[in-house]
Amino acid sequence: MGKMKGQSVKRTILISALALVVLILVGGCSFLQQKGPELTNWEPVLSPDGTRIAFESPGEKGFEIYIRDLESGITTQLTQNEVDDWAPSWSPQGDRLVFSSSHEKNVDLYIIVLETLTVNRLTTHEGDDVNPFWGTNGKILFNSNRSGAWEIYMSAPDGTGLTKITETAESS
Repeated sequence: MGKMKGQSVKRTILISALALVVLILVGGCSFLQQKGPELTNWEPVLSPDGTRIAFESPGEKGFEIYIRDLESGITTQLTQNEVDDWAPSWSPQGDRLVFSSSHEKNVDLYIIVLETLTVNRLTTHEGDDVNPFWGTNGKILFNSNRSGAWEIYMSAPDGTGLTKITETAESS
């Protein structure tokens, strides 16, 4: 009798597990299909004087660059276009930002002058240029796959003096 009862319990567990698998396959598992929260107010960077934060957040048609004044709480949208702009980095003087943007089906670096909101393209290579960082020496460091591998490059803000900093075996 105990042996039959054990087989019955095993059979019930097996049927329940099989029904659960079928339910997941047919109806989907909402737990597995959950999306995380929308990326908003992303990649914050503090201005050199500590009074403002630059960041990206969704705009009407893509990610845009914003700044927020920490004292007043006022947020200002700096870019507005149909492509993604991201990864802002402050100039040492705090008067400009360099950022990545996916214009013309390519990712390049751009600089925006905060006083006029004038945007100038810094890089023009067909490779992708991302992760800009404006160093205290006034040079802009960034990653690029222009050599066939991801490397670190450095450039002056006017685009002159482009220097490849790293060399991996793949790009040699």
